[in-house]
Amino acid sequence: MDELDLVARVLTLLDERKAQDPIVVDLREVSIPTGFFVIASADNPVHAKALVNALREGLPRKPDHGEGLTERRWIVLDYGDVVVHLFQREARDFYDIESLWSDHLVPVDQIASV
Repeated sequence: MDELDLVARVLTLLDERKAQDPIVVDLREVSIPTGFFVIASADNPVHAKALVNALREGLPRKPDHGEGLTERRWIVLDYGDVVVHLFQREARDFYDIESLWSDHLVPVDQIASV
């Protein structure tokens, strides 16, 4: 599965579990060791856990690394070329990491054509 297929699958799984406000950041032209960030919000810690479980069960491989799985405030799942960031709303608003990459945002509905 290439990185765009992985991003598309992540978005599908997040949508099926009602993740809020998913966005994709295309970092392939930036000098960091990943191709894409997928960022989405969860309503609460239980919802965050459901999103993580959906990704673990629905993706063809396990993440190389994960952080925040206990607290579930900001969860990072690193799949190498794709890094998934799952936030509770307050944490996402506070850290606002998508603003750091605002010139690299890709509309979710256009991800297949990137």
